[in-house]
Amino acid sequence: MKILAIVCNIVLFLFTCFVLVTDGPPEKASYVVFAIWSLLTMIFSAIVIYGIGAGKGWLGLSRERKAQEEKGKIDNLSSKGTIMKIVAIICNVVFFGFVCWALVDQYPHPKEDGFIAFAVLMVLTPIINVLTLFRSGSGDGRLGLHLKSKT
Repeated sequence: MKILAIVCNIVLFLFTCFVLVTDGPPEKASYVVFAIWSLLTMIFSAIVIYGIGAGKGWLGLSRERKAQEEKGKIDNLSSKGTIMKIVAIICNVVFFGFVCWALVDQYPHPKEDGFIAFAVLMVLTPIINVLTLFRSGSGDGRLGLHLKSKT
C-alpha cells in the first residue's frame, strides 16, 4: 500500500505540474491556494509515507534499542513520526475537500483528453494516503497512529 501511495503522489504531482505548464497558472486566488496546497501535500505525504517502516522511525532511521540512554531519543523519534502522520492526514483531508469543491465549482467539466484520469487520480490519491497513514505502524493489525498512554 505504501508503494501505491507513493506512486500515486508522484504521478499526480507530475500530472498537476503538466497541467499547470500547459494551461497556465490559475488566475483565481482560491485556485492558486488549491494548486499550492495540492503540490505541497503530495510532496509531504510521499515523504511521510516513505519514512514509515517496520522497525524504522522517521525517514527510515533505525530504532534499535541498544542502550537505556538511547530509549528517550527513540521514543522522541517515534512521537515525531506520529505527529507527522497526523499532520499528513489533516493535509490530505483538506486536500480532498479542495478536490471535491473544485469538481463541483468547475461543472460542467472541460472536454479535454485526460480530464477523467486526472479527476480520478485527484480523488483517489488523498484517500489512499489517509488509508496508508492509518494502516502504517506495528503490523499487528492495530491502528498505525499509536498515542502514548499515561498508564
